[in-house]
Parts: sequence; C-alpha cells; structure tokens
Amino acid sequence: MNTVKPQGNRPKTFLGKFFVVAFFTFVAHLFYFIPLPEIYVYADSFYYLAHLLVFPLYYIYVRLLSIDADFSLKKHYKHLLVPFGLFVFYVVGVFFMTKTDYIDFIYNTLIESETVSGVFLCQKIVYFLIRIAFIVQGIVYMTLSVLAVKRNQENVANFYSNTEDDSLDKVQWLNITVSVTMTTCVIMEILGKESFTGHDFFLLAPSAILTVTLFCIGWLGNKQRSVLLTDIEEENENAAVDEDVEKSEETKSQNIHIKSRLEKLFNEEQIYLNKDLTIWELAKKLGTNRTYLSQIINTDYGQNFSAFVNSYRARYAENLQQSRSGLSQADIAEMSGFGSVKSWKRAREE
Repeated sequence: MNTVKPQGNRPKTFLGKFFVVAFFTFVAHLFYFIPLPEIYVYADSFYYLAHLLVFPLYYIYVRLLSIDADFSLKKHYKHLLVPFGLFVFYVVGVFFMTKTDYIDFIYNTLIESETVSGVFLCQKIVYFLIRIAFIVQGIVYMTLSVLAVKRNQENVANFYSNTEDDSLDKVQWLNITVSVTMTTCVIMEILGKESFTGHDFFLLAPSAILTVTLFCIGWLGNKQRSVLLTDIEEENENAAVDEDVEKSEETKSQNIHIKSRLEKLFNEEQIYLNKDLTIWELAKKLGTNRTYLSQIINTDYGQNFSAFVNSYRARYAENLQQSRSGLSQADIAEMSGFGSVKSWKRAREE
C-alpha cells in the first residue's frame, strides 16, 4: 500500500462532474420557480436524475480521495442504480402524457394534491419514491463518507511516520459542509419544492445556504489532494516475505528478535530521524512484512506506527532543545524528523 500523490487531479476532475450535476439542479430550479413551464418541462426528468445523483457522486469523490484509484462503472455502478432506475420509471410515465398534461401534472397536480388515476397515479408514486430515495441517500452516503475518511486516516497513521502531508483534513471539513447542505436539502425535500411556489421570500434562506456551502465544497475540494492507499506496495512486499510468514507464522522467538532489532534501529541507529520513514521501509530492514510489524507495534507498544515513531522524535527534540538552546523550533522539528513544528507540538501533546 502507498499514498499515490500523482493522482490528485482525478478526484478534482470527478468533483467537476459533481458540480456540473449540482449546477443543472440550480438551473432547473430557476426555470421551475420563475416559472418557465415551457422550458422546465424538458428539464424536469433530468432534474430528478441530477437530484438523485448528488450524494452518490459526492461519496464516489470521497472514495477517489481515500480508497479507489479511479472511477469505473464496473466498480461504482451500484451507487448509480437507484438514480438511473427511478429516472427510467419517471421517463416512461412522461411518454404516456401529452405536453399539456405533463405541465399540468407538475404545476397543478403535485401542488394541489389532486386525486389522480392511471398513468398520473403511477407518476405520482414514482415522484414520492424519488423524494424518499433522496432523503435516504443523503443520510446513507454522508455516513459512508465520514466512515471512509475515518478509516483512511487510521490507516495513514499505521503506515506513515509523518501524516501531516497525507491528511484528509479538508475532506473532514467538506463532510461537515456537505452535511449542512444535506440537512437543508432534506428539509426542502420533506416540504417539497412545490410548497415554495409563490413564496419567493422563503426560498432566500435555503438558496443562500446552498450557494455558500457549494462554494465551500469547491474551494476545499480544489485544495485537497488524494491520500489514496492502494495495494501496490503491499502486494510487492507480500510476494517477498509471505512465504516465510506462512511457514513459521512468526513464532514467539521471531517476535522477540524483531522487537530487539526494532529497538536497536530506534535507540542506536536513530532511524526515526528520517522524516519520510514508512512502515514498509522499516519492515524491509527487519525482514518481516508490514502487517506483522504493525501488529507488534499496536499490540506490544500500544501505539500506531506514527505515534510510535514520533514518541522517539519527541524525546530527541526535547534533548536538542535542552542542549542547544539557540536552535529555533523549526530547526529542532526538522532535525528530529518531524515534518513541521505543528507535527512536533502534536506529538508532545499525545
């Protein structure tokens, strides 16, 4: 596994697609509320498709930042099934209406909750299914996005000694921003856009919130690069060492040997002064694999890899501070293997 830095533009490209979809929903809302029924009638079906795609596309974007190397229908199609499935059902209903009936359905039947039958009843059922699906998707995909970022950060801390450059901190703020957007959208969805017809003043608050939050999403998304953990490095590593692990299952004597060698590397050779130290590099020096080394550090030392390495760096920095008082904090941090003063301060607090 490794952090794939060159692929940072792929999530940004996909975020651009997310914004195209979000922009379409804004334009469709504009045509609906002005109102321009002769124009909106052609956008209505695609509005509901875009409406249902917003949260799945955001979740896929988060996965591209933290889990998946690229977007592919084979991998991500399941997140698009509900939006496109309901879209197809809605479009089928539209084909059985005349243009006049369709406009009347949008601007009268749905607003006045008229009793309907036949194709209009089926279309109304699909309409309510779309609203329910949107609310459920918002809750489910926001939860999945938060969990994806959390798992990614836990893995980064287990594999890298300096995690500051490999952080999804902006995505955490993105998730908060999108949660605000989701809450606003869900409230509007429960009320129904039809309830805002003729009440332009009540549209100001949700419109302002959505405009600001979408701006924040774009700004934060443009700054956040991918922190993608792939299996490439792990596969190479396992090819070299898994055969020995399977034969011996890392016996107790090997465990003691690895710990002894590990402590020598840190206490005598001061390997922690390498600010780019990763668990793969350390595992290679110890003649074991990343998985088993991580298990030893987690179990025997009660720390993840980053905390374990930084505890040594923090002690080294403290000694430097006492013995060479003329050094700046930035110099001490760099000489101790930290990526920044901020990382040093965080290690001292842990």
